[in-house]
Amino acid sequence: MWPRSLGSYLRAMPQQPLAQVPSDVRWYWQDLGSCRETDPLLFFHPQNERGSARAKRDRAAKLICAGCPVRLECADYAVRAREPYGVWGGLSEDEREVIYARLDSRHYPRAQGEGIRAAAQEIADAVSPRVLGIA
Repeated sequence: MWPRSLGSYLRAMPQQPLAQVPSDVRWYWQDLGSCRETDPLLFFHPQNERGSARAKRDRAAKLICAGCPVRLECADYAVRAREPYGVWGGLSEDEREVIYARLDSRHYPRAQGEGIRAAAQEIADAVSPRVLGIA
């Protein structure tokens, strides 16, 4: 169950335009995510969080993602939707921004599975032992 403060936190966040949500999106994977059993605030940084505090929270979220049975579906959605906030499928906001900048906007991945193919290396690296600090 989400903490009471999450509602006010999410209302304060700018909302993603629906035009960016892929038309073929399926949400079944969200019910199977490891994040369902975790405080959602772990995946979304508080306003003005920077430096080591943000890195520590992102790393903790990525550890949850690393063992998630639907991590690839989550990462695929985040890349295709250009999700601006939070850790999705092990990818932080900064990691997704690098992906978005690299991809050609004229041929942006929109179909299911295209996000995984377009960012396969970044998705794999996002939860690598080196990134998680366990190497």
